[in-house]
Amino acid sequence: MDAQTQAETGRTWILAPLAGYTDLPFRQACRRQGCRYAFTPLIDAGALAYDRPGNATILLRGDDESWLGTQLLGSDPGLLDRAARKLAPLGFDRVDINMGCPVRKVTRRGAGAALPLDSELALRCIAAVVKGCAGIPVSVKMRVLHPTDPAPTCAVARRFVEAGITGVTVHGRTWEQVYSGPVAAAVIRALRETLPVPVTANGGIFTRADGLALAAATGCRELMVARGAIGNPWVFRELAAPDAAPPSHEDVCAELRRHVLGLVALYGERAAMRRGRRIILSYLCGRGYRHALRRAVGSVADLAAFEELFAVILGEGPSEGYRPEERRRAALELQD
Repeated sequence: MDAQTQAETGRTWILAPLAGYTDLPFRQACRRQGCRYAFTPLIDAGALAYDRPGNATILLRGDDESWLGTQLLGSDPGLLDRAARKLAPLGFDRVDINMGCPVRKVTRRGAGAALPLDSELALRCIAAVVKGCAGIPVSVKMRVLHPTDPAPTCAVARRFVEAGITGVTVHGRTWEQVYSGPVAAAVIRALRETLPVPVTANGGIFTRADGLALAAATGCRELMVARGAIGNPWVFRELAAPDAAPPSHEDVCAELRRHVLGLVALYGERAAMRRGRRIILSYLCGRGYRHALRRAVGSVADLAAFEELFAVILGEGPSEGYRPEERRRAALELQD
């Protein structure tokens, strides 16, 4: 992370790898609002190893992205090795290993949040990625293993560092908590005080107040924003500046349209609209737009339908004020 960012804010805010969300148009929206450090969506090691269609789109890097990381998902050291070797020439600034996804289709194959529970397998996976990445920094994103006792999380993370990990991002909730409940800031702080590598705190950042509270409670200088950026790229502007104004109706509409047109350019019209419906909804949720407008998003199937709905949204505007708690609830529902 560059010295200028640390000097300006004292903290570094990083956009998390979010499956189905943090593609190039999403990152461009966040970067327009001040995001400097970001990850692609996670990519499955098997998909990458076997050159499945769609890999290039997931890993696509914009010309103006000076820092970009990517994240591998898997629990097979052989596939992770092959995947890492494919990533090595692509110039990513960091390769992260996903050890935190709680989704059942991931954990039932021993990957994601299930992987740290088999520490020997996790260590073999780390060794494979470190070797395959040929000098690219490799990190791990994991969850706390206990909500109050830091010992289990610290013990396994120390072994990860000994295996070659150069940084650890910790989501302060257990696998069982998924995305709800308090963030175990004390456990993250203990990990930061224990490890000789940077520890990034993650969990529950939707506003500047959330981010500053997590930074103070953990002592971490690097913090990762995940669901709080869905439909709200302005969170990065808010995190960087205490006097940042919330986006106006015109700001929301301009960024929404630009984001959707970016999806069309990347995926083509029909595929973009399938992906774009939840993106459109995420911009509207919690900002006072009528429920009827939000329900209408579900019928948007092509660019003409989007433009028609967009004209209504732009002309009508919100009928109520900003509701942070509604945005939090919407993010929980929108996250895969």
